[in-house]
Amino acid sequence: MLPAGQVSYLEYIEEQLQDWQNKSIRRRLRFDATLLDFSSNDYLCLNRDGSHTQMLQSLAAEFSYDTVGSTGSRLIRGHWPSFEEAETQFCEWQDLPAALLFQSGYSANVGALSAISGPGDVAFCDRLCHASLLDGIRLSGAQRHYFHHNDLDHLESLLKKKGTRKSRWVLSEGVFSMDGDCPDVRGILDLCHKYDATLYLDEAHALGYLGSRRSPGGGLVAALREQASISSQELHDRIILSFPMGKAPGIMGGFVAGGKALREFLINRARSFVFSTAQPPILAAMIARIVRNFQEGAYDDRMLHLRSNAEFLRSKMESLGRQSTSQSAIVPFLIGDARDALEMSKHLETNGFDVRAIRPPTVAEGSSRLRITVHSCHSTESIARLLATVLDADLHSRN
Repeated sequence: MLPAGQVSYLEYIEEQLQDWQNKSIRRRLRFDATLLDFSSNDYLCLNRDGSHTQMLQSLAAEFSYDTVGSTGSRLIRGHWPSFEEAETQFCEWQDLPAALLFQSGYSANVGALSAISGPGDVAFCDRLCHASLLDGIRLSGAQRHYFHHNDLDHLESLLKKKGTRKSRWVLSEGVFSMDGDCPDVRGILDLCHKYDATLYLDEAHALGYLGSRRSPGGGLVAALREQASISSQELHDRIILSFPMGKAPGIMGGFVAGGKALREFLINRARSFVFSTAQPPILAAMIARIVRNFQEGAYDDRMLHLRSNAEFLRSKMESLGRQSTSQSAIVPFLIGDARDALEMSKHLETNGFDVRAIRPPTVAEGSSRLRITVHSCHSTESIARLLATVLDADLHSRN
């Protein structure tokens, strides 16, 4: 028998589940391939149209290793030539000196940040940073301070107040996953120079949307390099880049890129790398081929259609009085109440659309939303029909 007032873990779990149900924030898994996808991160439709399936089948036919699993961590027998091939190809695409491939974007960010920062360091995190960035800093033991989203004045005020004898870090994203907007990276770097800090930037949702002629689809920093807003020296001294591959590239894995010394350090100290079984080597070979396709312009038309579709949706929303700060394929439709957002998502489902309701704790209280993700293969007619259905549901919810 438990002491008075103490509950078992099962009672605690049941209470939490019921509380989440009452607040309309309980999540459930669901799958329906018949719905028109405006929810996934398959921005370039590389999975939806079968391109990746064909690529995997082709690789399987020519793959020279008699293994499916990697059979261990990369430090213990799980390292195969395809991993280094992927890293080399990636560095050529991004024009960066070195990169290390992790099993996923989450493990890349958690492993890298918990390794390179530590007690005595100070991290300044954009309030809307992804959980993987924040979890990495928490695990490191570094002191955390949050600055208002994309607010460089607030960031500078914190940098002025919070000193340290060790390292300072600024955490941000190339494209923020729930709002679809971009930071002022040049402004952040100016502050990093002024206050001796290093920027850790996650490019997950920028890949395949932003880029340059040198690095097609390479992300926000690639675009800024082409504009001469970021120098090669800054890339070496002031920036560490994370490139999760599960969004537009459509495959599992994540690179952390910087100098050659950083790669060697992470091989030795990033716990999610050292102590995890590596992904199947054929997936690393697939990553290398996807990266080469980006580099050689094979996805240029898809990226052009993606940007055109996103601009079409944003302009249609703005013409109807719905302003958006989005600069990407992510276009949120803010609702506020979690229950209303869930009901609107269900309404869209009955009308043939898959658009998920994003609710706390993923977003702040009172900012629940529909997170609309545009794809390159959407027609303008389907986008217009989606928006009309959203607006109809929104109108009915307010009446």
